[in-house]
Amino acid sequence: MKKICLLLILSIIAFSSGCADNGQSEIVEKGDNISVNYVGKYDNGTVFDTSWINVSKEAGLYDASRNYEPLSFVVGAGQMISGFDNGVLNMTIGEKKTLKLSPDEAYGEYKKEYLIPVPRSDLENNSIVPEIGKQVGTLMGVATIVDITDTNVTLDFNSPLAGKNLTFDVEVVSIEKASK
Repeated sequence: MKKICLLLILSIIAFSSGCADNGQSEIVEKGDNISVNYVGKYDNGTVFDTSWINVSKEAGLYDASRNYEPLSFVVGAGQMISGFDNGVLNMTIGEKKTLKLSPDEAYGEYKKEYLIPVPRSDLENNSIVPEIGKQVGTLMGVATIVDITDTNVTLDFNSPLAGKNLTFDVEVVSIEKASK
């Protein structure tokens, strides 16, 4: 009986020492490299992006050439939109959170000055057939063709998500602490 009690006491000590928090739980802090799964949605609930393959298929967004895996980034390094960066702070591994972002926290307000007309011949001379909705790479960045006339093509340099309120359902998958 004494052996059983001693084993029981040792087991409790060993178990509790391995499970003690000691204030060391990993929480997301600036500088940490983290991985998250996410679903990005418009206000009306329509999914526009996700790291989950099953969600992409359900939303009709599936792209066979894409890798559906957690998104990794360094928190606070400017790799993400500000609302996403700030929204994951203090989360823990396995924690889920819904981030509701205004345009200022996401891709900014839509700016009419980012609509730039260019001569249609400039695109055609570069073997680009102008089509509404087509994205084209320029020296100024990627733009979407939004209007075509006989002489000009209007390029929109706004992000397609500019001016929109966005919702992200986020789950932290891993945290690699920044070296101190």
